[in-house]
Amino acid sequence: MSFRKVRSRVSAVLLALAGCSYSPDAPVSVPQSATASTGDRSSSSRISREVLSANGLEELWYNPPGDIDHGVHAVDLLGDSLFIAAVPPGAARGNLRRVLRANLNTKWYFEFEISGPIQQPPTVYQYPQGAGASANEVFFSQLDTVYCIDLRYGDLLWKQKLEFPISTRIVADELGIFVGSDNGRVYGVRKKSSIEDWTYLTGGGVKAAPAVSTPSVYVASTDGHVYKLAGRTGWVHGASWKFKTGARVVADPAVFSRWVFVGSTDYKLYALESADGAVAWTFQAEAPIEDSPLVLSHKSNQDYVYCIATERLASSEKRTLFAIRVANGEQIWRMTGVRKVVAMGKNNLYVINDSKSTSDRSLVALDIQTGQERFRLPIGSFDFIPVNVADGSQRERGRIYLIAEDGTIQVLGERL
Repeated sequence: MSFRKVRSRVSAVLLALAGCSYSPDAPVSVPQSATASTGDRSSSSRISREVLSANGLEELWYNPPGDIDHGVHAVDLLGDSLFIAAVPPGAARGNLRRVLRANLNTKWYFEFEISGPIQQPPTVYQYPQGAGASANEVFFSQLDTVYCIDLRYGDLLWKQKLEFPISTRIVADELGIFVGSDNGRVYGVRKKSSIEDWTYLTGGGVKAAPAVSTPSVYVASTDGHVYKLAGRTGWVHGASWKFKTGARVVADPAVFSRWVFVGSTDYKLYALESADGAVAWTFQAEAPIEDSPLVLSHKSNQDYVYCIATERLASSEKRTLFAIRVANGEQIWRMTGVRKVVAMGKNNLYVINDSKSTSDRSLVALDIQTGQERFRLPIGSFDFIPVNVADGSQRERGRIYLIAEDGTIQVLGERL
């Protein structure tokens, strides 16, 4: 297999992706020493096939680490690909690798110089069929500069320094990009431009990434409001709306079907009608909601939204996962001690427990309907477990991607 190497002066792509707490794709990670020994290229990160088989799982792929794969800093699942950012210990350059989900083949490496962290995860925009686009795009930012990479080949298409500070990840549609700022504004910017087409001032810093559902853009602010704006013009009288929650909103909103789901630090999850901002229902949690809600579909008319409420105690925190029906906001079950939801299978919901240490970290299978634990597997040797929303693909259901700091990849799936 040959790799297409593209050398570009891009600074520290995704090095701090693991620190973004608001993205549903933010990886579970454990800080690693930058001076770890790389003399032994073997890896101890692997769950045995016997253990997997005993729990109804199987190993779909296993890739041991390569020479330039050590020093993984961040992992994310986007579209049909797994994106892995690594800086081998002692190296002057890092790399962003696009790995195809279908076979774990590396599509390209994008090399970058090391000078500072990227604060937000990347996003992928794929043009509609017939749009005439020459290349689908990967977006990320460093400080106030936006980078646009060709999704197919990994070429740098363009980069542009913006004239305002960026505090959220970049999201895009066919013509523009959208981003929030700590200055309280959300911006719509035409691609390749440094000047906004429009800007909208909220009453607080914008920590949550906008959600795009063409032609609309949904924005949440620490002023406690949720806003519907137009992608081309911003606020439009008669069409745009705003809704006030009871406290700060720091988690990305999620758009599903006709609803916009927003978790607030007022202890509530809101389901808003996307057309007019009317409240479809609210769910009362037990603590502030600071993680983005995640919507997954099990079967026809069985759509669930999962949210985690975090109660901060004197020396610890208590994280409680709630499973809620999308249609009416009814709680199905709850479970404490959950760090994140990572995948949905045929009958199981897979989560990562909220472990006190690496050695205690486990992949836990829960019954989708009842929340009862079916089994758990220790995964302390893996550092990154990205969220797999399955992209509507039955083939991807129940797949769990486990990645270690040394570049080891093990992909698990439910046995058919």
